[in-house]
Amino acid sequence: MPKPSQVYHKRELEKDYCYAQAVKTGNTLYISGSVSWDADGNVMGEGDMGAQVAAAYTDIKETLEAHGGTFQNIVKETVFTTDMDALEENNHIRTKFYEDAASGPPASTWIGCTRLADTGMMIEVECVAVID
Repeated sequence: MPKPSQVYHKRELEKDYCYAQAVKTGNTLYISGSVSWDADGNVMGEGDMGAQVAAAYTDIKETLEAHGGTFQNIVKETVFTTDMDALEENNHIRTKFYEDAASGPPASTWIGCTRLADTGMMIEVECVAVID
C-alpha cells in the first residue's frame, strides 16, 4: 500500500470510495481514471463528448501540474469510452492538450465499454507519467 505522502486527493469523494486521484512512487506518477466530475462529483457535459473530453484532460493537467509535470511527462494513457465514434470525432480536443505542451503522443490504448462509474459519463482516462 502506498505511503500517505505518495497519495494525492483532488476531491473528498475519492476518500469515500477509497481511491487516490494519483499516487507517486519514485519518479513515476500513476493517475487514476479522470472523468468529467465537478468538485461535488456531478457529471459535467452529460451527453456531450467534447465537453467530457475537455473536462477529463483538464483534470489530468491539474494533477500533473500539482506534481510539477505537464503532458510531456505522460508515457502511457488508457482511454475508456462508451461511444468510440464520438470519441474519435472529438479526438482533436485530446490532441490539443499534448500539442499545447509541445509533447509527442504517448503510448495509448482506447477501450470501448458499456458503461462507466456514472451512467452519464462517456469517457475515463488513466495515465502514467514520469516526472524527474
